[in-house]
Amino acid sequence: MAITREQLRERLGGLPRLQLAALPTPMEKLERLSAHVGGPDFWVKREDLTGVAMGGNKIREFEYQIAQAVERGCDVLLHAAAAQSNQSRQTAAVAAKLGLKAVMVGRRDAHATDQGNLLLTRLFGAEVHLPEVEEQSAAVAAKIEELARAGHKPFNTSSDARVFRAVAYVDGALELVAQCADAGIEPDAIYLCSGAYTHVGLVVALRALGIDWRVVGISPSPRDDVAAAEGHADLAAECAGVLGLELALAAGDFESYAGFVGPDYGVVTDESRAALELLAQQEGLLLDPSYTSKAMAGMLSHVRDGWWQKGQTLIFLHTGGTPALFAYAEDLGY
Repeated sequence: MAITREQLRERLGGLPRLQLAALPTPMEKLERLSAHVGGPDFWVKREDLTGVAMGGNKIREFEYQIAQAVERGCDVLLHAAAAQSNQSRQTAAVAAKLGLKAVMVGRRDAHATDQGNLLLTRLFGAEVHLPEVEEQSAAVAAKIEELARAGHKPFNTSSDARVFRAVAYVDGALELVAQCADAGIEPDAIYLCSGAYTHVGLVVALRALGIDWRVVGISPSPRDDVAAAEGHADLAAECAGVLGLELALAAGDFESYAGFVGPDYGVVTDESRAALELLAQQEGLLLDPSYTSKAMAGMLSHVRDGWWQKGQTLIFLHTGGTPALFAYAEDLGY
């Protein structure tokens, strides 16, 4: 049985939460893009404008996830990913804002240059390590052990209390539903770059509210779509459990596609470059090279393939990541 927005908001209100993001983020109509494509009406939900550290969806997620770190008395926020990781940048900034130590264990990959996200991570005062790619996992484990021996209590923003990142986008979905009502629109689909948490939170919220909007994820990394959907369903069950929601979500409730990744994560494709340039030149809207440009390429490909027609409405959830552009000039041909 569906619950009301007020009831869902009450359940969220019982959880620890930090006030980090500039909310609500705007929702804007992309009129020039719609005219250029000659297809559906496009809107964008600006999760790139969450405020802290040049924004991004992780800032919203951290309101609930890092609240758990504060509750546990953790004094170090740690993250490990690519050298140009958006989450590392946002982890370092939130640590600075909360007066905590930040540690980034990146990797010496093709974009390990002190520009973009890596520059900002250093600027926020994080302790940065860049081991070789094959040594990264061991370096993370060793750093966590070292911190514990020194009396610190580290919190890994990749894995610790991870379900609360999905919970945060239950809250984000409430915001989006209200904005759609104010704008007088009912989207035929919501597109986003889908790792897991943002996607899962949206679906959990919409199903809890009895709203049958299609959520289409475009993966930034190579993966099996069926296995990904099964993982999303497991995470959704955990998220629903945190909120006391009686939902029976299965893999079939999650739609995502890894066909737009290209050769690998973080590698610019012809399609992602074209999407990035199109949005910049038609709307003055910046996407990023690893995530949102590939998600936009996927959405535009689906429009070209006849999935969506003129008169329908699509919302693109812009998850951020634009600082990485400054480390990708050569990859983009500039």
